[in-house]
Amino acid sequence: MSTENIEAPGRGKAGGLSSAALARRRILLKGVGKGAAVLAATVPLQTLAGQRLITFDGQHQCSISGMHSGVHSATTTAAVCGGYSPDWWGQSETINEKRVPSHAWPVPFKTQCKQVFKASGYLRNTDGGFPTLFEILSPADNDSNFANTDEFHWICAWLNALSFSFNFPYSGDEVLAFYNQGSASPAYKDALEFFKTYMETHTS
Repeated sequence: MSTENIEAPGRGKAGGLSSAALARRRILLKGVGKGAAVLAATVPLQTLAGQRLITFDGQHQCSISGMHSGVHSATTTAAVCGGYSPDWWGQSETINEKRVPSHAWPVPFKTQCKQVFKASGYLRNTDGGFPTLFEILSPADNDSNFANTDEFHWICAWLNALSFSFNFPYSGDEVLAFYNQGSASPAYKDALEFFKTYMETHTS
């Protein structure tokens, strides 16, 4: 089982930001202690880069903090953000008698979930083994149903972030920073709600 290269190939942590955007990001992080990554992640990379993004319904700025307030100005020139759904990432086909993703993944699909999402070690297949990222999103007939777990949506958000699709506003590192706050954290809960409600918009 390959577990290497779980970061998006060719992508730096800054996500290709301009020098001005990077300077603003450094200001956010300067002097901040614990939780700095999450604090910085409340301002999306796309926003720092200067592009105005709104949610698919046109009602909110495309950010976790913007989810709780409406858009109060004209949005005709704003770009819409979004991402693929978990079911899209979980679509499968059989090649050489092996079940594989129908769409290209930005990371090895056989990576165990707990290697990326550290708190997911409680998840088990029906045979007691640790599920892979792909098995979470597309369980085989004899596997557990993971669709009611938080990781089902966190994996989707992470893949969307790494695939640069549909103006997804956060980086892969930022998605993981929210997850790593723990399920009792308001940051975790708000991020999960945002990803589930506004970012799982494309099924094809």
